[in-house]
This record gives sequence, C-alpha cells and structure tokens, in this order.
Amino acid sequence: MEILKTLRKTCKEKQIPIISLATENFLWKLLRKHKPKICIEIWGAVGYSSIYMWELINTREGKITSFEICYPAYLEGLQNTKQSRCYNIISYPYDFRYAPIKKLVQGPVDFIFIDGQKSQYGEYMEIIEKISSPHTVIVIDDVIKYYNKLSSLYGYLEKKQIKHFEPQKKGVKRDFFEGENCTGDFWHRKHKWNEVFSDFKNRRVYKILQLEPDDGIMLING
Repeated sequence: MEILKTLRKTCKEKQIPIISLATENFLWKLLRKHKPKICIEIWGAVGYSSIYMWELINTREGKITSFEICYPAYLEGLQNTKQSRCYNIISYPYDFRYAPIKKLVQGPVDFIFIDGQKSQYGEYMEIIEKISSPHTVIVIDDVIKYYNKLSSLYGYLEKKQIKHFEPQKKGVKRDFFEGENCTGDFWHRKHKWNEVFSDFKNRRVYKILQLEPDDGIMLING
C-alpha cells in the first residue's frame, strides 16, 4: 500500500518508533503461514503495523483489535486507518492492562503482536490468557535490545513453564535414548518416540529469533 511507504517515511522524520523492516518481513511470512482471523495488537502507535497486517488478514474477513495508550498517537492511528480504508481495524485508547478485555475482544484470539512497554510484558501475558487458547500465536517485539527490561516476561514464562526451544544445530546428532532404560527393539523405541512427541506437542515453547544485528522477536506457538 502506498500509504505505508508514506507513513514509514513520516515516522522516520518525526522519530516515531514503528516495526522494523525485518520484523515486517517476518510477520508477512508468519501470517501467511498461520492465516489468523482474530488478531490483537498491543500498542499500535500511529497504526502502521495494524495497516500492514490488515493486508494479510483482510482476504479472510479477519479483524484486528489495537490498543494504544498515548491519545495523540491513537487519534493519528485512527486517521491513518480511515485513510487506508481498513474498516476492520478497531482501535481503543486504553492501557491494555486495565481494558475490559473480555467485553472488547471475543476470543479465542488467533494471533497477538506485542510491542508495548517492555517492563509490562509479563502483565500483558497474564491478561492474554483470558482470551487466548493453547494454540494462539504470539509475537513479542524488541526482546534482544531491551532484554534487561523483560524480567516480568521471563518471570511469567518460568511460572507457566513455557520453555525455551533451541533447534538442533546442523551436523550434531543426538541419540534421544542414550542413557534410557530401553530394550532397543523397534516396537519399544517407536512407542517411546510417540510418548515423547505427544508430550512435546502439549507443551508451550518460545523461540528467540534474531532478525537484526542488535534485536529480534520472541515467538510463542509459531
């Protein structure tokens, strides 16, 4: 959309923070993969990221509910979404922590993008539980650059036993059954794998993806 190019240029001139191009490209791939319909954005600023995501969910009659605590930014965001004719973006000038969330959003939500006050990320996650499912995809921005401000987020992850998932590096082979009391015959090994895989599917994990030299995102259920 032409308005996105203009808006990114304006935000750069006015030093208004919006999502990076790297995050933008990542969201494009992620939303095309998961095809969400009910989405939430926490801290929508002037509407850039909502308008960007709208392009991907509009064909499925999807809806974005955006929260922005700064009232001037909220008003500017309304103007930008109206100019873009993105009529299925609903914005609220609320602090997400105190919004009547169950009245404003009919869950379960498919996708949530968080780019708000870093020290409050853990509080956001507590509220998100009310409107999400175990399969809700969550993207949390700026988790590398502002790691020292994310104690509430990591406290939440530890409390909920959401573990960090690290893909196995290429060239490194591991025998999962090493040290296990396993007979080694095919039947037992097959059923042992089924138990492990079933347990893994039922666990929520998070990944840290470095999208830029100094920053990246956290992805839950992606």
